[in-house]
Amino acid sequence: MPRLLEKAADVPPVLTVYLVEDDPLLARHVLDALARADGIHCVGHADRLAQARAELPRCRPQVLLSDLGLPDGDGTELIRELDSSPPSWHPHILVYSVFGDESRVIHAIEAGADGYFLKGCSDPELIHAVQGASHGESPISPAIARYLLKRFASADAGRVLTTQEQAVLKLVAQGYVAEEVAERLGLSPHVVATHVRGIYAKLQTMHRVPVTSLSD
Repeated sequence: MPRLLEKAADVPPVLTVYLVEDDPLLARHVLDALARADGIHCVGHADRLAQARAELPRCRPQVLLSDLGLPDGDGTELIRELDSSPPSWHPHILVYSVFGDESRVIHAIEAGADGYFLKGCSDPELIHAVQGASHGESPISPAIARYLLKRFASADAGRVLTTQEQAVLKLVAQGYVAEEVAERLGLSPHVVATHVRGIYAKLQTMHRVPVTSLSD
């Protein structure tokens, strides 16, 4: 019996994911990619906000992948509701994005999203984004960084962001990737990722408003 328990303890934990997407072809592609990935299990898929609202409190996934434009509303509404849900459960949230859609991504981050990934990305990129989200990583692009610099400038960034957070944003806005930003600032990539999460959290705090949470 002790040997059986030892083997069970060696089994890596499964990362649970829930998908909100109304495009059947895209949803099928994402579900297939998740099904092929080791250590990931999709616990549900909804093509409407109403369905997601009903199922998420029961499924309680670790990562939520959500489109924003849905037939019965905006995915940002769902994200805002989840952000105010009981502290015992809150998923890491990634939203779909397309080039030139930075404004909607920023609104989703303000509502509580942890990051985004591009529609049409490769399967490895999708899986990397999901796994990264589960570890607390928050992706950021030059376009998003430039948008954030403008947003924080209007809120007196010197009082909101730390000196290093401002430096990270400025370098990302110039096109440097995380490893290059880390090298230029004498930091580790992990610390850079921590700064990005901190920037997103401050953006959310600036724009957080009370909402009715999802039912238990």
